Amino acid sequence: NSRKEARAARVPAESIRLDGRLDEAEWRDVPTLAGFVQKEPVEGAEPTDRMDVRFAYDDTALYIGARMYSGAPIQAPMGRRDEGEQAEHLIVSLDTYLDRRTSYTFGVTAAGVRLDRYYARDADWPSDPGFDPVWQARTSMDEQGWSAELWIPFSQLRFTDRDQQVWGLN
Repeated sequence: NSRKEARAARVPAESIRLDGRLDEAEWRDVPTLAGFVQKEPVEGAEPTDRMDVRFAYDDTALYIGARMYSGAPIQAPMGRRDEGEQAEHLIVSLDTYLDRRTSYTFGVTAAGVRLDRYYARDADWPSDPGFDPVWQARTSMDEQGWSAELWIPFSQLRFTDRDQQVWGLN
């Protein structure tokens, strides 16, 4: 029942090459968040496969690096932006005001299709379908599963200007 905490590590500007691989030296020094539970198909259950997520930032952007392990073939059909329901995907929701109401949601499918939504209230629905911020994501598949790197410029988010940032995360 204890609340998980993720910490973002500062990295030098342009030190992470956005290619879907977590092979830069900077990623090794970023704390890993693991021990997730399922949302679907059984909410709260142990996941079938492990996932590790890391958060880093520089002066201009937030970076999210994730490794999704898979013991089965990866479901990665191509699709249009914001359409990833039939594919394996990573979704990260940022509650930048820590108000437990609003969130900016960014995700990517294993095939590299970007998913983004803005939620104006604490609910899975409705979201703002017109929310199309400028950001990037890349993915890479290998024999262990797939990995993703997301680059989200701070200019695409709203948050309080403070020295220390505390955001909600889902």
